[in-house]
Amino acid sequence: MTGTGGHAIGIDFGTSTSLVAEKFGGLPVEIASLGRSTRSFPSLAGYRGEALLVGEDADGLPIGQVVRSVKRAITDDLDVLAVSSASGTREVSADDVIIAVLSEIGSRAAAAGQPLPSGGDVRLGCPAMWTGPQRRRLLDLAAKADLPVDGSTLVDEPIAAGVAWVTHRYLAYGEHPTGRLLVFDMGGGTLDIAVLDIEGGSRPEISVLASLGTAMAGDSLDQAIAADLAAGLAERGVDVAALPVPPELVAAHLLRAAREAKVRLSQAPSHSVVLPRTLGELPVLVYSREQLEEAFRPQMDVAEQLVWAALRAALLTVRGSGSPDELRRRGAAELVKDINYVLLAGGMSRIPYVERRIGALFPHAQVFDNAGVAPDEAIVAGLADTGGYERLNLHRPGFDFVLEWQEHGLVQQHTVYPAYTPFYEPWEVLSGRSHLGFEWRAREADLPWRGVGVLRVQSMSGERLELMFNGQQMDGLSLRMGRDMMVKLYCNGQVLVQDGTGQAYHLRVDSWPVIRGRDHARLVLSSLDSQAPVALVPWYHNKEYAPPAFQVQ
Repeated sequence: MTGTGGHAIGIDFGTSTSLVAEKFGGLPVEIASLGRSTRSFPSLAGYRGEALLVGEDADGLPIGQVVRSVKRAITDDLDVLAVSSASGTREVSADDVIIAVLSEIGSRAAAAGQPLPSGGDVRLGCPAMWTGPQRRRLLDLAAKADLPVDGSTLVDEPIAAGVAWVTHRYLAYGEHPTGRLLVFDMGGGTLDIAVLDIEGGSRPEISVLASLGTAMAGDSLDQAIAADLAAGLAERGVDVAALPVPPELVAAHLLRAAREAKVRLSQAPSHSVVLPRTLGELPVLVYSREQLEEAFRPQMDVAEQLVWAALRAALLTVRGSGSPDELRRRGAAELVKDINYVLLAGGMSRIPYVERRIGALFPHAQVFDNAGVAPDEAIVAGLADTGGYERLNLHRPGFDFVLEWQEHGLVQQHTVYPAYTPFYEPWEVLSGRSHLGFEWRAREADLPWRGVGVLRVQSMSGERLELMFNGQQMDGLSLRMGRDMMVKLYCNGQVLVQDGTGQAYHLRVDSWPVIRGRDHARLVLSSLDSQAPVALVPWYHNKEYAPPAFQVQ
């Protein structure tokens, strides 16, 4: 069974808090105590003059000097962040702040007795919606923070939560879950949804059918509650714009009050909001759970639409499930009937309204908010799983397709498909497109139109992956260069490769390579045509007497 051997460490760099967990074989996962009074460590930073403080020290700074939700800088592709200083607002490097938080995670893990070993099986989570460049940015910053992770151990957060649930059901109850699991992971910065197909048994195989996300989660709800609080003050005769402090500080205090109300209302029906005296003599506002749910309603409406998009996307990966047009016509009852289990993960799933809304969508599924740990600890528990990634099939390539050719005696490269690029945007599932997939055309790139090139696959760090083509080990596909070159990747595993002469080759991959710690699994392709592209065999072309693999004509 998964989780019965080995040693692994998981790092959950969260928008609001961060966690580290460790697991030995079939023993229960151990979550390090990173915080001063909690297991989680606040993902906060702030500046006192030129000094950069992190964690609880940052939380004690004046509110305008605190940088919250710094992980969103990667989601939103921001290079600089604004903070207050004695001379006014100034911009600071987002990367510097992220490195400081990541470094603190490593330092606190070591102090808690769980150091991050170099060369060990250390996994880092990231939102499902992140693109290849965003993932590379996180990995680059993690390297500067001395965290021993790389592209082969970077895992989508909802997938990690699903792995944690599968392992927990076996270790705690001796169950072998079989069927389809939907993971609804709402944290502070993103909402991620994954659909996993689980084949039970002594060594379960988990296939990722879909993994979608949006940058609308806990931070968005905080903004909505803060707007309610501002409106409540206005009803009591308080003009927020006329308060004797800068508007950005008023907004920061309202957001802090909103975050506290959100947490309190997960347990209580109402909460008294007392704003600091630095804003003036302000009335106490009573904010109810009903008000929170009304503020949350539009966001949950969007979340439901993402659930339907994820379910349709999952069906696209299953051969014979129908065309995109057919899937768009399927109603809610048809979409949910194949879901056996639902897992609620992330801190936002503690809000009762989330469970009511999502649970109502799946009347015939078992709904869980427990993967053996608290909902906001499910991701880090899954990242630390010692065996759950041995038989995990991904839904899209976690590696680059690159085209190589020689020009003036030098090898040139062009990336045809960047690792983890979504095959389509979630909204396209509901659009009128008849085909959904990734498409690259040579005529849109600056390439030579003569000669021969080689289509290869390589990891995010530049290492070549092993390929098997029609049962033969190979180094790449040899293709004639030209304007008509094209590569298409489809959700159901079909691959179309067209060379410069217009000759098309239809290929199929049963599953994209699984995550195997630091070892890159091989990509296995088969031809659907009688005529197949030419494979380059490494043992022959690596010999000193071998002719050139290709020549520019």
